[in-house]
Amino acid sequence: MQRAIFFMHIAKTAGSYVNSLFRDTLGEARAVDHIEMRLPNAELLRSAVDEGGVDFVSGHVYLRLWSELAKTTSRPFFRFTVIRDPIEHLASHILWLDHYNLPEKRGEYAGLSEAHQRLVDLIGRVNFADMGALDAFLTHLPAAGVQLLDNCQSRYFVCGPGASTAHHDPLTLSHADEIARAARCFDLVIRQDCLAAGIAKVNTLTGLALEASKARVNAAKSERAIDTKNPVVRSIFGKRTLVDQWLWRSAVAGNF
Repeated sequence: MQRAIFFMHIAKTAGSYVNSLFRDTLGEARAVDHIEMRLPNAELLRSAVDEGGVDFVSGHVYLRLWSELAKTTSRPFFRFTVIRDPIEHLASHILWLDHYNLPEKRGEYAGLSEAHQRLVDLIGRVNFADMGALDAFLTHLPAAGVQLLDNCQSRYFVCGPGASTAHHDPLTLSHADEIARAARCFDLVIRQDCLAAGIAKVNTLTGLALEASKARVNAAKSERAIDTKNPVVRSIFGKRTLVDQWLWRSAVAGNF
């Protein structure tokens, strides 16, 4: 492959499923996911992609950070990402964090940073059926909560090294133009509700033969649920997804 492939894995957007397709097609040696842990600096990335036979890399890596990491690589990259309906995405992300409150997950909980542990603790105390409690939680997020739950998808496009917006700053529609410019840096922005068609387009643009399946990978495992069809829940979640909703509508309109 002349071009290597970078997949910006936005949390809870079927990214683990996408990673599995590339591993199954290319093999473990040529497909490296979670590069934020496995290839965390420019030299390791360059060595893997230019010399180590790696053709696919993905990770929970903001675009700005990726641009810094990829500067020293000599190969061009096909870049793509997947975005998801914002209300469903926020619910899934909250439930994913909540699953660390399960007794069998306390070992994994212990491996989280203190800030993330406190956020998980806070989520564990929220009654998702109590609209007042849910609203209070999302209105008064701690810094770690803003980073993970406030317009999380759009944040991947504008935060990172050199950004004027810090990880813990809420995003607003004033960021829309910057997000649009960043989204156009990608060869493809796939909607999760059109995932099979998106994978087919990846095949067309890269010459690969990824075989889509219906299997779910790494689904949220909380024993609780959030009723995203409830109009009050949707209104509450709208406070933290306004920019992501703009991003989603732009993708639906074919602007990226």
